[in-house]
Amino acid sequence: MILVNANTVKEIYLKALKDMWNKTCYQFPNFLSETSNNNKADNEVYILAMFDNFQKQFNRFPRLPLRRKKWVHKTKLMFHDFFCNETFIGIHQTMDDESINNLQEELTLFLKQVRVFAPELSFYDIGQAIRNYIVYIMFKEMNGIKTGFSMSGFSYSMLYPVTDNYIDNKDYTATDKKEYNQIIRDKIAGNKVYPKSIHHKKTCELLQAIEDDYPREKDLTIFHLLQMMLEAQVDSLKQQEKEIVLTETERLDISLYKGGVSVLIDRYLINKELTPDDMMFYLGFGFFLQLVDDLQDIKEDSLHGNQTLFTLDTSINHVEEMVNRLLHFVFDLTECYQAENTFFKHFILPNCYQLIYSSVNRSKEFFSPEYLRNIETFLPVTYSYYSTIKLNKLENIDTKSQKKYMTILDELLK
Repeated sequence: MILVNANTVKEIYLKALKDMWNKTCYQFPNFLSETSNNNKADNEVYILAMFDNFQKQFNRFPRLPLRRKKWVHKTKLMFHDFFCNETFIGIHQTMDDESINNLQEELTLFLKQVRVFAPELSFYDIGQAIRNYIVYIMFKEMNGIKTGFSMSGFSYSMLYPVTDNYIDNKDYTATDKKEYNQIIRDKIAGNKVYPKSIHHKKTCELLQAIEDDYPREKDLTIFHLLQMMLEAQVDSLKQQEKEIVLTETERLDISLYKGGVSVLIDRYLINKELTPDDMMFYLGFGFFLQLVDDLQDIKEDSLHGNQTLFTLDTSINHVEEMVNRLLHFVFDLTECYQAENTFFKHFILPNCYQLIYSSVNRSKEFFSPEYLRNIETFLPVTYSYYSTIKLNKLENIDTKSQKKYMTILDELLK
């Protein structure tokens, strides 16, 4: 059994991944698969029709509760049809009907738990939490594990929006935030804690739910990992300091540690023994996801002075080379990893490419027209189409619409 602690993670695995990243090719890769113009057009027609059908169905939501049963049944069938027939992700080509049904059921249970635990969360925050949980489900599928809803998986997926909301809230002082971090640190360490607010209490409840599934008297690994995650988050605050200019190596170390540990925890929570290859893959995959986030946030990070690998040099040549390296890195990382479910692994890789492409679109002012045209050949739709579907606008839903959609969601979850 692998000993998982900060020293082994940093000195063995992250050091190896750092070396791997530094040797990654700068040239545009030749292993990507193009999407024909005909397929793009078909995908665009399908997506437009899907969004239109769902919007019409939501607009038909009955005001009278007695009329909602039939509406709910039809809406659920529409969601099932989406999972089984959508053309741009292709999950039905990788998962059988039973797995798709289990996926829908697990996501439904997740959303039910969210609404019970944190009814105040916005659609944007719920979206963040469910994306976290989908990563956890993907890892279970890739490891051939079919277990259902996990309370510890739910709790870890919720920690990011719950803690982030507090840290990013300008109504709280630096002292408040320091006290909040100390409560988290004490709870992870097994010390007695005294929550001073509902938010403190809920954060501790999430950590306690993880401890309930992983009693500390049996194994301290999860607590070592959570402590490392807290350490990585605190260390990443250096990226926001304007008084100190971080070197490329320092930015790389922060991204490796923060991104890597966050995903390694997801892998640990699927309850399967970790191997050295697992350590390399999941730490590396977390680093990849961290860089994808930084890629789509180049403009915002630059405006706020956040020091990431992408804001080190925002010239077109540097940013394009970074994306080339990112494509090579995730390809090399995934191809050399022996997953239990190889078929699902090969489903994940092209979707990793799609994450990169969509992030390039969100930061397109940092790329040359030639590079954007090149990337567009691999997209399932055209770049111009992205602006019409507005998949990333959940944070802009107004209060009235937010209330309406929450009512619809609660009805679907009954």
